[in-house]
Amino acid sequence: MIPSPCIGLCRIDDNSGFCLGCARTRAEIATWRQAPQDELTRVWAELPARRGRLGLGVHRIGWTVEDVRSFIVGTLRLGGGTWVTGVYGAVAEFCVAECEPINIEVSETAVNASTSGGAVSFQLSESVRALAFGSAPVPAGIDIIVLAIPRERAVLFPNYGLTCSRPDKEAIRRENRDEKLYDFGLGPVAAGFGVRTARPDLVESLDRCIGLKWPELFASIGNNILHASPTRVVRNSIGRIEVFTPIPSAGGRSPTGPHTHFLPDHLAIGGNLPSNLQIPDAYVPCFIHYPAPSLRAMP
Repeated sequence: MIPSPCIGLCRIDDNSGFCLGCARTRAEIATWRQAPQDELTRVWAELPARRGRLGLGVHRIGWTVEDVRSFIVGTLRLGGGTWVTGVYGAVAEFCVAECEPINIEVSETAVNASTSGGAVSFQLSESVRALAFGSAPVPAGIDIIVLAIPRERAVLFPNYGLTCSRPDKEAIRRENRDEKLYDFGLGPVAAGFGVRTARPDLVESLDRCIGLKWPELFASIGNNILHASPTRVVRNSIGRIEVFTPIPSAGGRSPTGPHTHFLPDHLAIGGNLPSNLQIPDAYVPCFIHYPAPSLRAMP
């Protein structure tokens, strides 16, 4: 079925007669579910020109679940770009490093991939939307794409302070599903950022800090976490990224493969996305895909 272009910003422009969110007319919006496929295809083809006339930026890509799944699988290779999840200032990144084997599992509703440095999991449904920026059509693979979900279907992470869900039965690799997962409690936000471990000494330290807000947590046992370098787990409404690589020391460089960033100055600003990638409030962002630099579309 051809999806609707709606992005949850519904306001008709009096001058043009087009919606300032999706660039359709009132009639096209009202009859979308009943219209024949060739009519829907025609409207989709006209939307880039309409968005250009209206000066619209963010828009939905007309991808089905199958299209989203194919796009994801196509990125899971060397040079396939980087997947990011988290909130502004606390993110995990997954990409394939050079000479690093990758294991990929694909089903009708899920894509899981893992390397020696990390793993990523996507749970797909009709609720997942692919959003892009700018008025022109997006050739797959050369521009930034956000996978988002309608706010009413999103799972937010509201806790302020360290919490523990034990064990992590949703871990991507089976051998990690008996380890304890701790969330730093950055909420209410679109993603949870935390660590997972089976080390008795770190478990004991973290258990003593349950309820502490992250600045107090780091002041108390930040050195313990850095020394132990546990798996970092960043979860969202449709999946997660897990990072197995060591946490670099202060001033150190992140590895070229999967890694995390936890930046207090950025966290203080707040928000789920960088300022240049804002999407309508009707959606909650889950994953961002950044293409490889050599493929990125020129502004």
